[in-house]
Amino acid sequence: MRKKLIITLTLLATCFSFSYAQVSFGVSPGLKLNSAYFGYKIKGKFVPFIGFQYLNANYTQEETGEKWDRELEKIVSYSDKDVYSGSLYIPNIGLKYFVKQNNKIQAYLSLCMSKPFLSTSIKYNGKRDKDVEKYVESINIWGGEFGFGVEYFFDENFSLGGEFGIRYLHFKSSESEKDEITNYTNNIEKEVDIKTTYNLNVSPTFSKISLNYYF
Repeated sequence: MRKKLIITLTLLATCFSFSYAQVSFGVSPGLKLNSAYFGYKIKGKFVPFIGFQYLNANYTQEETGEKWDRELEKIVSYSDKDVYSGSLYIPNIGLKYFVKQNNKIQAYLSLCMSKPFLSTSIKYNGKRDKDVEKYVESINIWGGEFGFGVEYFFDENFSLGGEFGIRYLHFKSSESEKDEITNYTNNIEKEVDIKTTYNLNVSPTFSKISLNYYF
């Protein structure tokens, strides 16, 4: 159980009528997960958009050496290899609303919702750990962010923006296992189901710079 929780937290650490319209595209580079979005600018005010983020990680641990083999009663060479790999997919949908314009500078508010998906593969000396993989697949995550930003328009089609806001991330998972308890009044053992539920909420602030193109 503890190993499953550690793996989960590691994967998370590593965690959004048209009268006049323009197609928009933007990218947000940085030290976090880089992202891109496609949107549609309506009447110069509203930009509904969809976006996507992706992260893949692989880790291999290999140990070689010598050890005492009790069955053979001699020192033998050994090699242990563990392979961990995981992917995080984050599709999102949102809306940007320009609230004020001053010459080439436009201020806006943004709201975005995301639904991350996790997948993982764990092998110990070539043998898969299906219990942990199944547990990771059962994890339910969703998040959102609300921000305030400003874009400087070099012309009608290109702008440089900066944004600051707050994110919200909700994590929930559960697992069930069987256990045996003893009724000491009659010394009869009974098999019971034990269900453990994990809930985690994280609300960090964020800042980002974006390059935006309006066609």
